[in-house]
Amino acid sequence: MKQSALWIGLAVVVVVTLYMLFGKGDPMERAQLTMMYATVVVIVLYAVVVLVAIATGEIPIGALLSEAGGGASMSRFQLLIFTLTIAMSFVFIVVSTKQLPKVPTEILTLLGVSASTYAVSKGIQAGGELKPKTDGSTDKN
Repeated sequence: MKQSALWIGLAVVVVVTLYMLFGKGDPMERAQLTMMYATVVVIVLYAVVVLVAIATGEIPIGALLSEAGGGASMSRFQLLIFTLTIAMSFVFIVVSTKQLPKVPTEILTLLGVSASTYAVSKGIQAGGELKPKTDGSTDKN
C-alpha cells in the first residue's frame, strides 16, 4: 500500500507540473490553485494510507478513546471530535473559496479549552496514582 501511495503521489506531482507549465490563465493564480489542490491530494493520500493501515490492523486503535483503566475517555473523545470538525470545516472553506480563511479567536479558544480538558484529565489520572506514605509525603508506584 505504501508503494502505491508513493506512485500516486508521483503521478500527482507530474500532473501538477504539467498544469503549471502548460495551463491557461494567470501563472500566479495557476500556481496558487495547483499548490492548494496538490496539498489537499497529498493529505487525502496520507489519510487513505492511515485508514487502510487501521483497517488491516497494522495500526491498533483499540485504546484510542479509552483511559488507562479501560473505560471510555470523554476528554479524548471531545478533543478528537473538536479537532476533526474544525479541520474538516477548514478544508471545506479552502476548497470552496480557494483561499485560506482567517481563523477566528473563538475557534482557537475552543480548541484550547478542549486540549486543556484533556491535559487536566491526564493530571487527575496521574494524581490518582500517588499513594500517601506513612510519614505524610507521597510516593508514585
